[in-house]
Amino acid sequence: MSTDPISGSPKAPYTALYRRWRPQLFSEVLGQGHVTRSLQNALVGNRIAHAYLFCGLRGTGKTTMAKLLGKALNCLEGVNAEPCNRCRSCVEVKEGRNLDVLEIDAASNRGIDEIRDLREKVRYAAAQNRYKVYIIDEVHMLTPEAFNALLKILEEPPPLVVFILATTEVHKIPLTIVSRCQRYDFHLLEVEQLTGRLRAVADEMQFSADEKTLILLARQAEGAVRDALGLLEQCRAYGGEGITYEQALEILGLPAPAILHSYYQAVIDEDLASGLAVIREVVQRGMDLQRLLKEQVLYLRKLLLLQAGHDETAALADVPALKTYLLQHRDKFDAAVILEMLEILQQLTFQLRGASQPQFLLELVFLRLARVYRFRAYFSPNALLQRLESLEEKLLSAGQGRLEQADVVENIKADRMNTTTANRETPAAMETPSQAQKLTPSANERNQVLSAGQDEMAATVEINTEPGAGCPGDATPAEATPSGEPDAPAEKPPAETPPVEEPSFPAGGLTLFWDEQFLAKLRKERKNNLLAYLLEAAPLSWKGGIFAVTIPAKRAYLKKRLEAEKNRKYIENILQELLGAPAALRVILQAADSAASGEAAARDRPAPAGAPQRVPAAPSAGTAPASAAVPPARNDNFMPQVLELFQGRLIEAESGSEGRGAKPFSSSGFWADGEPIPPSPDPDEEEM
Repeated sequence: MSTDPISGSPKAPYTALYRRWRPQLFSEVLGQGHVTRSLQNALVGNRIAHAYLFCGLRGTGKTTMAKLLGKALNCLEGVNAEPCNRCRSCVEVKEGRNLDVLEIDAASNRGIDEIRDLREKVRYAAAQNRYKVYIIDEVHMLTPEAFNALLKILEEPPPLVVFILATTEVHKIPLTIVSRCQRYDFHLLEVEQLTGRLRAVADEMQFSADEKTLILLARQAEGAVRDALGLLEQCRAYGGEGITYEQALEILGLPAPAILHSYYQAVIDEDLASGLAVIREVVQRGMDLQRLLKEQVLYLRKLLLLQAGHDETAALADVPALKTYLLQHRDKFDAAVILEMLEILQQLTFQLRGASQPQFLLELVFLRLARVYRFRAYFSPNALLQRLESLEEKLLSAGQGRLEQADVVENIKADRMNTTTANRETPAAMETPSQAQKLTPSANERNQVLSAGQDEMAATVEINTEPGAGCPGDATPAEATPSGEPDAPAEKPPAETPPVEEPSFPAGGLTLFWDEQFLAKLRKERKNNLLAYLLEAAPLSWKGGIFAVTIPAKRAYLKKRLEAEKNRKYIENILQELLGAPAALRVILQAADSAASGEAAARDRPAPAGAPQRVPAAPSAGTAPASAAVPPARNDNFMPQVLELFQGRLIEAESGSEGRGAKPFSSSGFWADGEPIPPSPDPDEEEM
């Protein structure tokens, strides 16, 4: 024992703070109320187990609790909830010289020979006290053979023998050992609890430290009381009577809050020079890079909590020095970017352990963080998927629009050529009433178009009232002239600029465009309500930039809906996209008897002088006459489509009739896919 050089009296040896402040009562144990309450109830009720297993991280009170239990079991004043700390047995346990409370270090006594010696000594009764208590610390260090040797004596020990096993790695202990013990898990302490204990110890030692410094020490202890007291002792050795926050940062090797703020501000500003300068300063000052990395992760974690909506006071209670800087960066980062940055820093944690050039790794990580922040708009999966879907729709729409526009132009050209050739080569006498019906609009439709009250309609929509005239915009048939010859091409009037040729549709071409392209476009875009309205409409004409459609009189309410500004603009945009030219929509109501009156007028009106008379073609064998091919409901908008599907005629077949070219509906061959009905030979056509 050393002596004081001034007074000459012996000096007491120095004892570490965590030993001097080790709890001597169950009530002094910090943060382990679930364990102390269970053990005190067992002591009072005389329900002492033969083996206990205390598991938890470092500095949580496992060894302290084991000594308290051994002290309480052997207290000379009786087994009570608290030891007296005055009797001989309690003092000997406190000083570590009690013969019946033995503490064994399993890390240095881990072999089978030591456990065999323990088994031999267990058989002897306690020398001075009531119980014989064996405290085996770090029991997970025993070898498998030693565990096997301990197994039997641990299961059935002699009377008045208690085993207390303490470990920080309970997963390394065999389940056969764990199942024979009462297990208690010790929890890490919160920052508030550690701060209170540090404040009490500092006041007792008359050591000056502000609240911010004590919170920093408690946070660095990571829930361990022994680590917190050790850091306080280190600060006392440095500062003597007191210490400041900046001095504590220097002792612990931690970066100042301003350095962390400058680092992440350089990430936000993409200021590479400033960020690399911060890293160079940290490395040159010899700071602990692992602790630096922990502080960086802590900074982002607090930002993430703020982004998630946590209470500001509760989230920043353990980082008072960072509060001002965190609030400045609160709106600069979003959750997706923070998560990506945390993943990068977590990878750096493993890379720094064996790195030969840690400064280079830190600089590389800074560049990666700056890149992540630059492309922060692409780290949200939902936003990225929406952008991709929008881009895909635009590309598909553009490509589909070009293909459909090219198909429309090619179909129009082909239909014009076919119609012109047919009008020149086919006599008018060979035209059937069904064909005339397709080429000739009804009288009511012509009157409604002319009386629509729109000047542009009267000026642009040309309707030929002669029998056999085509739809507006179609080529004039050859039989419309008195001589039966096709009209000579009219001389073009001299003009400075040639007129812009607009697409026109021959007979049937407008209907095909309406069904196969326009309505198909609506189905593709899932405009179900608008599609339901337009299914009741039928195309009438397309000329002069005006696309006219008819609506049955009984569906007059649809006219108002189609002419609504939103629907009208949408339809006109699709027409312009498909036709390749500006298109204005006109909706015309069709009288209920317009179709029937139009057909009667076309049949009853005399042909012009010199024009060949129309003679209905004779019905072919095996087919229905022309009058039977026209259904009674001529005002049905879907009948033109049906007629085109069946090549201009409907075949009526009765059950059981199996004439030439017809099959009964009950036969499987009639309904077979890809097997069209063969047309019957026409003797008139063979003669031609």
